[in-house]
Amino acid sequence: MTQFESTDIFCRVIDNFGDAGVCWRLAWRLLALGVKRIRFITDHPEVLAKLAPDAEKLARVVPWDSFALEAEKPDFDPADLVIETFGCRLPESYDEALARKRARAIAAGLKPPFYFNLDYLSAEDWVEESHNITGLHPRLDLPKLWFFPGFTERTGGLLIEDDYESARQSFMPGKKDFLASLNADPERATLFVFCYPVNRVETLARGLALSDKPWNVLIAPGEAGDRLAGLLTTIDAEGNRIRAVRTSFLPQTEFDRLLWASDAGIIRGEDSFVRAQLAGLPFLWSTYPTEDHAHRVKLDAWLDKFVPGLPEPLAERYRKTSVEWLEGELSPEGFRDFLEFAPALKPSLVEWQKKLLSRGDLARHMLQRARSAL
Repeated sequence: MTQFESTDIFCRVIDNFGDAGVCWRLAWRLLALGVKRIRFITDHPEVLAKLAPDAEKLARVVPWDSFALEAEKPDFDPADLVIETFGCRLPESYDEALARKRARAIAAGLKPPFYFNLDYLSAEDWVEESHNITGLHPRLDLPKLWFFPGFTERTGGLLIEDDYESARQSFMPGKKDFLASLNADPERATLFVFCYPVNRVETLARGLALSDKPWNVLIAPGEAGDRLAGLLTTIDAEGNRIRAVRTSFLPQTEFDRLLWASDAGIIRGEDSFVRAQLAGLPFLWSTYPTEDHAHRVKLDAWLDKFVPGLPEPLAERYRKTSVEWLEGELSPEGFRDFLEFAPALKPSLVEWQKKLLSRGDLARHMLQRARSAL
């Protein structure tokens, strides 16, 4: 059980579904760990509605601007646990109300509310130094703890359900039936593709055409998926070698099944990136593109953590292929080679998965850290 009866989670949507996806997975985990009431404050509630159609049954979803006005009321009560995500900056009215609640609690000898900033996931070394550091508001008595997800013991870990591995293992005997339900061929190897419009899907299509075996290609909705589906139809209209399957937009609770059913993947963003690792899926990562090229820095940092666990020459092949895919330099022949060596990545990915699972769940670590201050 947790001492926190209520939580406010603040989420501004930058990366299409990615930010809302991470924030909702956090909300879902906190509810499972005993938090009684959650308000989910977002500037794009329609995005959350796609990811979690049942969100309103589990939390109060509130549009950002109307909530800022609500926080101006004299009787407004902030939550016991407050989570700002990705440095989105809370409404000034809320900060002031939270500072008043904190002052009242301290004056009465009660435990004050606890305030997190949960930042973006990165494997960069500086994250370890910035994790679990308290910062102060520029004008209010309102301390805030910076908490970072990550891949090492000196970070907060990743969002992982307590029953994740048992759910994955329970799914596997029915994998072929699941593929058949999607109109995929259960006897073929399966590639899952979820990437950004800037990524060169033409490389994927031509590389698949060069492969010496037939493939299912599960294609996520979106502009990139539309282009890839059109290219694959042009290359193989009958689907004899490449069976393109347009997947529907699945709620977050069902997304893992696409990864579990696949043999390789193209993954984008943060939440899907984590889920691919938990699935032990061989993948190429499309990081969220930025003008300052921080997306390449993030990829390199993760590769520096994961690649040393691979045998040579596989390690160099995987690093080179990952970088070339991100930079738009991967040739169709290079992608065909990835499809060929992807199965060899599996043993190292399974070991990596075990390490991630053993480090525990980010939401639980957050609650433990907040409780330690009570």
